[in-house]
Amino acid sequence: MLYALAFIVGFLLVVTYVENFRAFNRILFPLDAETKKHLAAFYPYYRKLSYRRKRRFEKKVKLFLNSFTYELKGNMRLTPEVRAALGGAAIQISLYLPDECFDYYNTLILYPQPYHSRFTGRMHKGEVNPSAQLIVFSWSSVLEGLQRTHDGLNLLLHEYAHALYFEHKLMGSNYSVFNEEAFQRVMQQGEIEMEKIKAGQPHVLRKYAAASIEEFFAVAIENFFERSALLKKELPELYGALVLLLRQDPLKV
Repeated sequence: MLYALAFIVGFLLVVTYVENFRAFNRILFPLDAETKKHLAAFYPYYRKLSYRRKRRFEKKVKLFLNSFTYELKGNMRLTPEVRAALGGAAIQISLYLPDECFDYYNTLILYPQPYHSRFTGRMHKGEVNPSAQLIVFSWSSVLEGLQRTHDGLNLLLHEYAHALYFEHKLMGSNYSVFNEEAFQRVMQQGEIEMEKIKAGQPHVLRKYAAASIEEFFAVAIENFFERSALLKKELPELYGALVLLLRQDPLKV
């Protein structure tokens, strides 16, 4: 009887493990050395972290990467270099945010070059489609953003900011991506700064930031990480609101 019970319990444990392999894999096994090498090459942010925070960063990168179904177009492959690039930017933004971040999205599509979007009918470097629960990038455009780290232009940061913005709006009744009070502070600062840009005043953020509040948010996030000191100097209230929103200050990494 005891043997039969042990067999049943063991069988159930194995089934549970198999069914939840991705969840176990996220937690039990570290990020591979090759991916970590590319993380260090791509992200000065990651290199500056303490040992403990690096481990947290790596764990969240793996969780993020294992959360998607991938559609790889053309000659794209999910190499350690690609994994590091895609995962690093997402966790740079969300390192101190809830683990549920990005759970709303199911699919990540990667093209070699800018592509013709079947959703908008236009050429894109990247996009987020909340209704289809997917995020799309072109690899050549991803690399452009990673190679220029101080110009406030980074496709990964921009699209991931969009993804979190929409997820916060859509999933608010299930979980919070952002603290709502901090989010509203950023939105208020956005409305103020968009009016200045539309009026033609000299501004630290590019004109595209005034296209909509969603675009303002994405451009602000790009500059928050890539031109931190300048953004803090020129727009201290916005910078402070983003520090509260993302629970971090890039100038104090």
